[in-house]
Amino acid sequence: MAVAATLVGLWVSSRVEQGVVQSSATSAADYVETFVAPLADEFATSQPLSPPAQQALSELFSSPAVAENVVSYKIWRQGGEVVMASDPEIVGQVFEESEDLQLAWTGTVAASYEDHGDDEDAREAELGIPLLEVYSPVHAYFTGEVVAVVEFYQNGSALKVELADARLRSWLVVGSAFLASGLALFGIVVAGGRTITRQRQMLERQLAETQRVSAQNAALRQRVVSASSRAVAQTERWVRQVGGDLHDGPAQHLALAALRLDSLLTGDTRKTEEAQAVRSALETSMEEIRAISRGLTLPDLDQIDLATAIERAVQEHRKRTGTTVDLIGKPPVGDRFDYARKLCVYRFLQETLANATRHSGSDRAEVKVIWDKGTATISVRDDGAGFTPDQDVKLRSDGGQGLLGLVDRAESIGGAITIQSTPGKGATITLTLSEEEFQ
Repeated sequence: MAVAATLVGLWVSSRVEQGVVQSSATSAADYVETFVAPLADEFATSQPLSPPAQQALSELFSSPAVAENVVSYKIWRQGGEVVMASDPEIVGQVFEESEDLQLAWTGTVAASYEDHGDDEDAREAELGIPLLEVYSPVHAYFTGEVVAVVEFYQNGSALKVELADARLRSWLVVGSAFLASGLALFGIVVAGGRTITRQRQMLERQLAETQRVSAQNAALRQRVVSASSRAVAQTERWVRQVGGDLHDGPAQHLALAALRLDSLLTGDTRKTEEAQAVRSALETSMEEIRAISRGLTLPDLDQIDLATAIERAVQEHRKRTGTTVDLIGKPPVGDRFDYARKLCVYRFLQETLANATRHSGSDRAEVKVIWDKGTATISVRDDGAGFTPDQDVKLRSDGGQGLLGLVDRAESIGGAITIQSTPGKGATITLTLSEEEFQ
């Protein structure tokens, strides 16, 4: 704004100075022309001026009314010839026409203030006072043609004071306007800065509160995940114990009962319908109890790492179904997955591989394991019948949870399951778990 104020002030001051100079020059030119106009025909016809004309001009410029303000003069003809001047030495000489003189030949009053750079201005420059240089065209009385130009120098002492006052006023106006604008802008910026500061402080408080709530939520989530992990581990250990108890208890008692039954019955009674029915019931009960026991019994996940748990789940499926399962990749030795996470992976592989065998119609599946900075991504893919995830991922009619139960199990301990399948194009089910979630 300071630079703009300086430029505008200089421009306004220059325009004001030009206006004052031009106004003063026009007034002086009109005054001089009233005396010179009667000699217009003399300028147009006489070469050089006649003695009476020279005498009249000399008396005109030496009269008190004119001499008080006009300190020097020259009268020009076309071509730059000086036909009359206060300095007799330059009369009859020809000089190069200045821009102001050329402008005056077009009929316009030209003026300049303290400009003495032309060759013919040497005498005026020596006076040492401010001068207003005026070029006043002289028009022929009947034709209006410019027949001569009167150049005269007016004492500019009063004009100097007037110009100084005009410059001061123009600078005061420009400076006041820019100062007021600057103060207004400063006030706006200060008010805006205060508003921004208040808003920033408010946002910082909100951010601090959000961070506090986020930290609290993260801690609560960690507690929920830890509690869920412990609950799942405890439940599965109990289920494993139930499976072992079924195998070692009721199954053994039923086997003993079958043996005792054989020893008590004679050869003929063994073949009776009732004896065979009892025998068949005992054998069926033992098979069902053993099947339930196998489903409930898990490997000791506390003593093995994640890679071993994955390999055992795949091997058990191969052994039980006789299908081909390709295992690609495995986690590194020494992972930090706890019992609940390894159990989740084991159940995930049990359920997805069983679904691939029972429902897809394919006798081949692929298990792919990707390890990335503590995160395990396990995918089970088959090329079977496929299904529509939005419609088929739900509770089963027999009360089982299937894939929906796997999703709930994974999410309860911070994991995620994604399902990609299209009818007729197979299915890919992916489990993602991170060991960093459970430290």
